[in-house]
Amino acid sequence: MTTPTSPAPIKASNPLSQTIQIVSVSALIALTGIAGCSKSDDAQAAVKQAERSFSTVAAGDSTASASFAEATYKETEQLVAPHAGSEDGYAEAAAVSSALAKLGQASLASSQASKIETQSLLNARVVRGMINQWLTMSAIEQAAGLFDPSAELAEINNLITLRQGDVKAYTKERKEVETRIATLESQVEDLRTKSAAERNESGALELQMPRVSAAKAAKIVVQVREHTLKADNYELEAIRIEGVVGQLRPGANEIQLNVEKASSQIELLEQARIELAQREKASKADATQAANAATQAAATLKDAVAQYAEFRSSQVDDANQRAIALTRSSIGALRDANRAVKQVAQLTKASAQQSLAESYSRQATGHAEAALLYQALIEANVPGSWQTLAQEAQALAAQSRQDANDAYQAAASALRSARVTGDEKDKIEATAQRLEALGGLEPEPDFDDMENMNNMDMDHSNDMDMENMDHSNMDMDSSTQDDG
Repeated sequence: MTTPTSPAPIKASNPLSQTIQIVSVSALIALTGIAGCSKSDDAQAAVKQAERSFSTVAAGDSTASASFAEATYKETEQLVAPHAGSEDGYAEAAAVSSALAKLGQASLASSQASKIETQSLLNARVVRGMINQWLTMSAIEQAAGLFDPSAELAEINNLITLRQGDVKAYTKERKEVETRIATLESQVEDLRTKSAAERNESGALELQMPRVSAAKAAKIVVQVREHTLKADNYELEAIRIEGVVGQLRPGANEIQLNVEKASSQIELLEQARIELAQREKASKADATQAANAATQAAATLKDAVAQYAEFRSSQVDDANQRAIALTRSSIGALRDANRAVKQVAQLTKASAQQSLAESYSRQATGHAEAALLYQALIEANVPGSWQTLAQEAQALAAQSRQDANDAYQAAASALRSARVTGDEKDKIEATAQRLEALGGLEPEPDFDDMENMNNMDMDHSNDMDMENMDHSNMDMDSSTQDDG
């Protein structure tokens, strides 16, 4: 049996944008350069058939359906699996082909997991909208429940009592004035009656004068004068009393206006009391309605969160774990390809590790979103054991991020282990550094760069020293001039 020749160096591409199509085709093109023997004819045929299968369902080919691609990957895996091993180059080639078939399945599973994870994120957004609705209903309930008009009602009742007292006092005062006016008017009428009687008596006496003697007439004149004087006195008194009545009547009218004003204020206060009572009743109704709505919103929210958690624990986790398991299986299948096709195997491993990192990163994002959702429930004071769920989600997110970092770093290590030479070496190293950066590693400074920085520091230090010497010389010159 001839020893398989080492494959030609693979022309590297950027793993950040690498697809299963590029890796598989590059790998199988390299594998076709291996010389065969009779014992490995079956393995060689299987590997070549795998190459043809991969070319029909390369990842990224929009014409290949997912179901057809998955079936082809499974068939290819079953085809090459019996020949995979480390016995010779074709066994290693079969191992790489098996890994690529597994990685193809993992890519499809990862794509499906991404769709499911995206749906989970959309579900989380819906739940956040429900939290806002619950907060709104709770705020309405709280605001309506805080409405307490008792103080205002007490103040209104107090004002009504005061105005009623005013009406009573004004009414009493008005009646007293009206009674006095009536009494005075009665006095005026009585005085005028008396005045009229005296004048009538005076007139009757005057009629007698022509028929009596002079002596008698003289006496009648005195009597007429007395009656006339009495009549005038009665009239003057009536006029005086009328003046008093004239002074009292405007005051009575003003008191009546005060009564009407106080009565009007009482009507307005009573109307305000009625409206306030109606507002209190409406507020209680609103509070009851808002409480019912908040209760319903809380129940709906809890159901939505339960469905969200169930969706994540079943479909999301299952999809992610399937993609991760297939990717790890792909990496495991490369353990035998460590001699004749080591370079191809390491490049394939780098791609698989990157795919694994992306799966973990996507998983970390999902767990982090779940933690944020549970934290939002906590901050909104939605009843439930959200603290425990938030802590669990945060721990899962942290673990997934660490797993993603480890996978990115492993991808970078695999790239370097491929030992690509020539013009592509620098590109591979740059890609490895970007993968390490994604994995949380800061690139170490280049020795030449450090030396250049040191030289710059030394030059800067020398410049500073020269500048200080110049200033010192200037100071010495100035001092010499001063001494002169």
